Amino acid sequence: MYSIDKYHFKEFKIAPGHRANYAILCNPEFKENQWGMKYSPGNNYAREYKILSLFSHPQIPVRYKEGNALMYKEGKSLIIQNYLIITHFAGEDVVEYYKKRGLPDQREIKHVIQYFSNATLPLQHMHSKGYIHSDIKPGHFILNPETGTMALIDLECTIKIGEIICGMSKEYASPEQKQMIRMLRSGEQEKSVLKKIKMNTASDLYSFGLIFYLVMTGKLWQEANISPQEINKAIPDKLNRVIVGLLEENPGNRIQSAETLKADLETV
Repeated sequence: MYSIDKYHFKEFKIAPGHRANYAILCNPEFKENQWGMKYSPGNNYAREYKILSLFSHPQIPVRYKEGNALMYKEGKSLIIQNYLIITHFAGEDVVEYYKKRGLPDQREIKHVIQYFSNATLPLQHMHSKGYIHSDIKPGHFILNPETGTMALIDLECTIKIGEIICGMSKEYASPEQKQMIRMLRSGEQEKSVLKKIKMNTASDLYSFGLIFYLVMTGKLWQEANISPQEINKAIPDKLNRVIVGLLEENPGNRIQSAETLKADLETV
């Protein structure tokens, strides 16, 4: 048994590709699988804790507590960890789920559409509050196939629309996110950058499209760079157009809102 502060969990799990480790809490005063804990010796969660207070949606985590304390294993002290306690969502990374199942066929595509349509709901909520996630990638959408829902997690890079980004995952970043980072790294001042680039909801939708493309084709858009229908013949024409519409290089030519995306998916 492990513990950090007064919070207990059974397994020490390392999450490859993530700055945080994660555990499901098993304190007797909590309901089973009610709360999860992100923890890391080097990553501070004060910003994410504050950001989570801005949202109230069943597919976005509820915050419980953040702090730092010694981690113990069977009563023996190990290392000081920063931690964040949030709602636990049962399920798994949507991309990993479909890696195991293989490319969706005509029957399974109906389920994929339902899942991704459901995933627009937390995005709609976040965007309606004037914020963008800005770090949408596999692992940040947790699919529960039993309920047909997808939870949106890891909000540490969330920003107000129009702000400077504070992080990104390169493989799943929008063209404008990459451009902003290049300009900042070249020494250009933030005020000058913001006059040329404005982060908005279309940036999240591009990243959403990359995940959608990967689920439907098993390939990264950047590597394949062809219509998803050319890889997976089972994809209907309308769905093919929706995915391509999310992946427009120019943000002005993309599907502009999660509401529009949901409406488009419902007509496939």
